[in-house]
Amino acid sequence: MKKFIKIGFINNVIITIICNYINNISLGEIDFLLFFYIKIFNCKSSTMNFKKYKFCSCLSINYIICHGIPIFYFKKYNFIKIDVCIKKIFYSDCCYTSKNIFNIFFKFFFFYLIKNLNNKSYSYISFLLNKNKFNKINLIKNYCSHGIFKKMHTNMIIKHNKNYFKKKIKNFDTFTLEPMFCYGKSKNLHYKKIFLSKKKFYSFQWEHTLFNFNNKFIITTLRKNELCM
Repeated sequence: MKKFIKIGFINNVIITIICNYINNISLGEIDFLLFFYIKIFNCKSSTMNFKKYKFCSCLSINYIICHGIPIFYFKKYNFIKIDVCIKKIFYSDCCYTSKNIFNIFFKFFFFYLIKNLNNKSYSYISFLLNKNKFNKINLIKNYCSHGIFKKMHTNMIIKHNKNYFKKKIKNFDTFTLEPMFCYGKSKNLHYKKIFLSKKKFYSFQWEHTLFNFNNKFIITTLRKNELCM
């Protein structure tokens, strides 16, 4: 358990360090810095060479929902999402969104979510995600959350749309929650493995790795700035 929590802590430390570099450099340079610090902490990138993916992170800006890593220089972008999954015996998956207004939404929504998961089934997660309707904020249902421990993706799939996985959340269960949202209703499209909003509505994501210990959910990748907003 301690080693699993430790890898979550290392993940949030790496992202916290990288946040000091995100202004006025390209996404390719940010990805290289992430690779550099992952090596400093004697960890491995879980995404590099996974299904032919060539980067150690998923960096997306503005209306790009997932897998958008242009390597050229951006003079202006409104916000960035930094999604990092690393391994050191155990896996840890985490995402940072640079816009504080979205973090306020996350703080309210997910502390409410975690508070209501005790003795519930995994299908209840998708129920809560779809039950709560926020003005102009829409859940993107193309992706899912998943189990994680000594594998990056275990067989436990937590769908965000219709989830019929009736297994109850048990003690010592570990999983990621990674729903993505769009600020405005929009059809989405894939372009060369990049998933984006067709009408260029802003996209944002909350992702952390959770560990259930005696019916108390430990967010192993939670950063201090998320508690102090």
